[in-house]
Amino acid sequence: MAPRPAPARLAAPAPIRILALLEHYLPAYKAGGPLRTVEHMVEQLGEPFSFRIVTCDRDWSDRTALPQVVPGKWSPVGSGEAIYLAPSQLGVAGLRAVIAGTEHDVLYLNSLFSPRLSILPLLLARAGAIPRRPVVLAPRGELHPGALEGRARTPRAPGAAARLLGSRRYLKKKAYIAVARALGLFRGVTWQASNETEADEIRRHVGRRARVVVAPDLTARPPESLPAPLAPKRAGELRAVFLSRIDPKKNLEGAIALLQGVRGTVHFDVYGPVLDERYGARCRAALDRLPPNVTARFHGAVPHDRVAEIFRAHELFVFPTHGENFGHVVLEALVAGCPVLVSDRTPWRGLVRYGAGWDLPLDDVEGMRAVLQRCVDMDEEEFRPWSAHAAHFGREASADERPVRWNRALFEQVARAGGPPPPGA
Repeated sequence: MAPRPAPARLAAPAPIRILALLEHYLPAYKAGGPLRTVEHMVEQLGEPFSFRIVTCDRDWSDRTALPQVVPGKWSPVGSGEAIYLAPSQLGVAGLRAVIAGTEHDVLYLNSLFSPRLSILPLLLARAGAIPRRPVVLAPRGELHPGALEGRARTPRAPGAAARLLGSRRYLKKKAYIAVARALGLFRGVTWQASNETEADEIRRHVGRRARVVVAPDLTARPPESLPAPLAPKRAGELRAVFLSRIDPKKNLEGAIALLQGVRGTVHFDVYGPVLDERYGARCRAALDRLPPNVTARFHGAVPHDRVAEIFRAHELFVFPTHGENFGHVVLEALVAGCPVLVSDRTPWRGLVRYGAGWDLPLDDVEGMRAVLQRCVDMDEEEFRPWSAHAAHFGREASADERPVRWNRALFEQVARAGGPPPPGA
């Protein structure tokens, strides 16, 4: 009897090489959401994907290179590789050389308005100066009204200067979109939206026929165990925190205004890099005007590995943002067991049903202030379930495997067929 032939080995899928461009990447930490999203994609998508990241050699607003990086050379970063370029290397010649000299199947842009790492690559592609490859562009919330219009609203109307500045930013962005469409820069681009709301925003501004795929932002894997309990909550006291970039969109000024008129003892800590010095000065002045029962401290930027520790030391995350396409920081607060008070301009909605926090209309100042007062008045017995439910809700959200599948489907289909995945993939 002849021996049976050995079973054929299944060939490993061909690698899909993704060349991602974004302004800042690890070990930078001030840039927030886009950096975190790409970090999680690199670590979680797995085979057959390989990532190479082209980025700037310095963190947001820094004038010197990150001391941990070797500029101009590919270096391993987590499961991917990154090349860190000085601003002088991010011109036409430098960027063209890197893109054309790096084998890739998909060019992945993580901004719509980045002059160096989105607009310039689109121009190079349109001119045929770099290899013709499928392009995926993720606007990362830049088309949200709060970001696109440059709003700087607080519970009080902004001054004429703030309104004028916001109008100029809005007109510049709209003009770029119009020119880009006329030049055909978006022709053949696949747009990645974090949710259906962002998908609608893309179609509204870029065109109803835009090729849009919803593939939500990826998050950190949930911790193996729930966080340890906070120190006991005392009735009549509250440890509140704001942790985000200090710019008009994130609305620290609005968070400070909510604290006016709240009774009891409030300790309010502010963490984040100042990206708009004039706005930062306004916020510091507003902190100084808070009543004596509110103790406010401004700490500046903090490395990402301290974020969970900071949230664990507080009892409420106050974040009346003008708009988030995802809001990684909201999830990080929840996972840490810190209930949240956010505006209705994020995907984190219906939080009160889960006992994890509150999401209220941005202009409902009295409603938000009432929540703050309720949190001040809570004792340990009332507060503890809110903390536990926040941690459980955050853990469940970060354990959801569907965003990983949707992101894999997006890049597989774009790389293999040059188009978006079919509905429901």
